[in-house]
Amino acid sequence: MKCGSSVPVTSPLPVLSFLLWFPLMSGCYVDVPPATPELVSARLIELLADPDPEVRRTAAEALGKVGHQSAQAALLSALNDRDHRVRAAAALSLGSVSGSSNEVALVEHLADASESVRSASALALGEIESSAAREGLILKVLQHPESSARVAASRALLSLDSVSFSKDLVSALRDSNANVRQGVAAVLGETGDVRARSPLVDLLKNDVDAGVRAEAAFRLGKVGDASVLGVLSAVAGKDSDPTVREWARWAIRQLTLSRESGSENRRGQ
Repeated sequence: MKCGSSVPVTSPLPVLSFLLWFPLMSGCYVDVPPATPELVSARLIELLADPDPEVRRTAAEALGKVGHQSAQAALLSALNDRDHRVRAAAALSLGSVSGSSNEVALVEHLADASESVRSASALALGEIESSAAREGLILKVLQHPESSARVAASRALLSLDSVSFSKDLVSALRDSNANVRQGVAAVLGETGDVRARSPLVDLLKNDVDAGVRAEAAFRLGKVGDASVLGVLSAVAGKDSDPTVREWARWAIRQLTLSRESGSENRRGQ
């Protein structure tokens, strides 16, 4: 060592911290080359077998920060760890490590018993490299028997850069779980497809859950046009929930401003 005191090693956690810090110390250790990402990943992968779940969790999390391809297989294995914190960390890290098998494993864990793992998997699916199969795999989870998996699937779809309008999304608007219906309504709005207007209007007029109706109003403010102003005005005046009424008024303002802006642009031409 050329500067500073030695690093005491009394437990796996200091070892892990040292591994992550070591590549940054090249200015101090002038005669020792910094560890490569592959070498750091190899050492972290070893820690995924540690008996302490906190060490495994931290190692899984760190592997995502390093982001080396060599960690993919180990992280996929960690998705089946007995500790839900390790599984969640592994799921998030897989979003930073490319691999064709990541999306299949992450979609499977949208049905994990742990909410944290389901959420992490949904986020990671939005981070991995896009593929033609990914959206279809997630859409299938909207038919899962467990409502928690269906909610996670709607979150995963929202995390994608883009989603296509589909009959599967429209069918999911009849889900018995309000959180699923609200999530799918949000996804439909994000498609930007004019075909989303009709099912969103139906939700706004008929859904029994105020959160779903509010979501539909908000999304109509983004994808609607003059044809939905009448429905929005009726809801703004008589819906039983004040939040729904407020979002309907917001949507009316958004669409009105959009129409006025379009008229001005046409006059300017």
